[in-house]
Amino acid sequence: MFYFLSKTLFYFLMPITWITLFLLIAVFSKKWRTKSLKIGVVLFLVVTNPFLANEMYLLWEVAPTPIKKVENYQIGIVLTGMSNSGKEPKDRVYAQAGIDRLLQAIRLYKEGKIKKILVVGMSEEINLTTGEEKLPKRTYKYKDMLQDMCIAEEDILIESLSKNTYENAQFSAIFLKEKLNYQPNNKNQILVITSAFHLRRALGCFEKAGLKVDGFSTDFMANERKNMLTLLNLIPTEDAMAKWGKIIHEIVGYIVYDITGKL
Repeated sequence: MFYFLSKTLFYFLMPITWITLFLLIAVFSKKWRTKSLKIGVVLFLVVTNPFLANEMYLLWEVAPTPIKKVENYQIGIVLTGMSNSGKEPKDRVYAQAGIDRLLQAIRLYKEGKIKKILVVGMSEEINLTTGEEKLPKRTYKYKDMLQDMCIAEEDILIESLSKNTYENAQFSAIFLKEKLNYQPNNKNQILVITSAFHLRRALGCFEKAGLKVDGFSTDFMANERKNMLTLLNLIPTEDAMAKWGKIIHEIVGYIVYDITGKL
């Protein structure tokens, strides 16, 4: 049920949902017409503004860490959610924006910053109600992709059961203790690698699971403020609205996780 609610809630949080709601009220309600129309227009102008969307991401995203300042870790944990699982044929990984998580993990491995890569999370499309896989398994998987990029097979670990960030952490804790005899008192063992806007919630979940972790942010949505101070970035865009939808979903997710004791 939690999985179902976490996924469906996203649609109620989308800015377009609220803009449409206020515009419909303006159309069908004489009493609230003027006020609803004003709110709808103002909301539209705010969420379609690229500069304001960028400012929000600058506030929320965890800043990048220079590679040279990253300590050496035993394992880098990469969270999935970086491919289009609904595409067929299943003979490849259909990369999406979040694939930067995996690419940066490979860079860290090549630089000797992490010794092993653990990819966590169910990579197939799943039923929102039951949380079960509903598509055939891939014939070409993340492990194959990593091996093609010259990562040693013995340094590739896969946890494929967890369905959300909380389960990513809980299942990783079990996996590490059973497979690698993880000792929680040791430092610099685990580096969590995920999107910059998602890292806060991920770190909270992994710490809640009893793991001592550090984070490495990737897949940045924000640009430097000095590069956004142009007239073009004051013109409304669809991309800005999409970014607002994603960041609102993440912040609400963080709050819900906190309230429900998952952080």
